[in-house]
Amino acid sequence: MSIDPELPWGNWLRIEAHGGHFAYVDDATGQSWPSPRSALWNGRLGMGDRNGGPPPELLELIHAVLAATVRRVPGHREQLNDLFGGNVLFQRMFDVWLGSSGLAVPQDNGHGIAELTEEGWAVLHLLTATRPYDVRRDRPCAATIAMLGELGLGPEGREARFERLEREAIRWDAAFLRRKEAGRWSIVLTKRAGGPMPVLRTVWSLSFETEGQRDDFYDWLCTRLDRWQAWADLAGDYGSEKLTNKLLGILAGAVGDDSGHVPVQPTGLAPPG
Repeated sequence: MSIDPELPWGNWLRIEAHGGHFAYVDDATGQSWPSPRSALWNGRLGMGDRNGGPPPELLELIHAVLAATVRRVPGHREQLNDLFGGNVLFQRMFDVWLGSSGLAVPQDNGHGIAELTEEGWAVLHLLTATRPYDVRRDRPCAATIAMLGELGLGPEGREARFERLEREAIRWDAAFLRRKEAGRWSIVLTKRAGGPMPVLRTVWSLSFETEGQRDDFYDWLCTRLDRWQAWADLAGDYGSEKLTNKLLGILAGAVGDDSGHVPVQPTGLAPPG
């Protein structure tokens, strides 16, 4: 079957009503599924259910790894600390599984994945479109897939990249933004409060001695735009220390990756043409 990387995986499925429920039918095989996520997880990937359906935490992990690859070539040590809880075998098995499933192309050195296949792009579209409501939240809560491929990246000057990203990010449920507060160059994390007046509030901040130091760190954050919402979730009831410790652990992994330094001049990746 030909896969269009610009459309969600499973766009060919046909919906049928059965006794008040909907089924998603694949006319090519005659199989039916209760949801497109089930068609992907149980059908295409051949995986079993947990608690009566595809395990959402594993689909979220697939989403996170694929989205990171759209934004950059992820360092395997950085992802080890950020996504896999330091479990090297879990990470290695996951990367091998994504490659053998035909969703990604592994790195030549055997650490991590280098790019998405056309089907990997389609799967990313599906997982983004069908994320659970409590994860997806309301529009325009976070970056779209198109934004992940270009927002804050590209040949324009660094300040222009930052300003364009911040204009978009201020409307999201969670965003890292630059500030100068009490004479200190700072980066703050704002989150949208719940309730009838969903205003933004600052839940975390980090100060720097110079503007250049702040902007270098902001460049690092912008390259990891795909992780902002997940990191913002740490700065809730648990306070800011948990987020600070998380970022320090990720930075340590980034410094130790193959490049030997924290990248500050990202290059965007685009879907296959």
